[in-house]
Amino acid sequence: MNIDIDTTYKVILILIAIALITMLGMALRSLNEARNLQFFRKRQDLIEYGWRLMLFSVILGGAGYLFFRFAEPVAYRYFPPSATITRTPTLTVTPTITQTLQNSLTPTITPTLVWTYTPMLPTEVMATIQTPVGVETKSQFSPVVFSTQTGDGWIVNTTDTFTLPITQLYAGFSYNDMVAGLRWTAVWLYEGTVVCFETKVWENLTGGYYYSDYCNQKITPDMWKPGEWEVQIFVGQTWKTSGRFTILGNTPTINPSSSASATNADLTPTLTPNP
Repeated sequence: MNIDIDTTYKVILILIAIALITMLGMALRSLNEARNLQFFRKRQDLIEYGWRLMLFSVILGGAGYLFFRFAEPVAYRYFPPSATITRTPTLTVTPTITQTLQNSLTPTITPTLVWTYTPMLPTEVMATIQTPVGVETKSQFSPVVFSTQTGDGWIVNTTDTFTLPITQLYAGFSYNDMVAGLRWTAVWLYEGTVVCFETKVWENLTGGYYYSDYCNQKITPDMWKPGEWEVQIFVGQTWKTSGRFTILGNTPTINPSSSASATNADLTPTLTPNP
């Protein structure tokens, strides 16, 4: 179902605010005009009309607050955002010639994994968290995608391959069933080593889209290095999702330096007769 819940929510709030301001203005004008009237009956009608508008303004304000506080989470409960994000490919890989094996080897033993790798919060990150949360299984997160651009509160032109130079980079994801007050953490790693991280209390909606950009304040342009990067998202101490991207470096061109070459001269000895 193609519904922009966030835009509809904001438009309705704006309409409620306009109606509330208009109603209050009419109520104050009616009460002000009633002061200058000499006719008792007409003055009472204007006063009654003004206070009635005041009452409707209070009711509308209360309804607007309830809508502001609960409408969007309820809407996301019935229309949850999709947890699948379509990546936009940027590099087209040219197929190479596939060599045909002359002798086919029949595998005999299939190795079975005994342990499955699950990311864990690094020790240096754990030390900074004041109130860590235990296992959290309710919230859902999509895979992390990456981009150097944002638009309308979301990242655009996502890809998993970047080329130096880089000045800023965003890690985006969609989420659902998040609870305000939980602590979430985004850890940025380069070749398995923690480069930076952000950790704070969740204050957003229960469902929608979000991205991590705090590390742009910590990673200077000269710190973006070619290689494999990864971003891991945790809620409390529970790993939720990850994403990887690759930075391609500019391969330096080596200019061969001129070197002096020595030429070995073949000297032919001559005999000098003795007198």
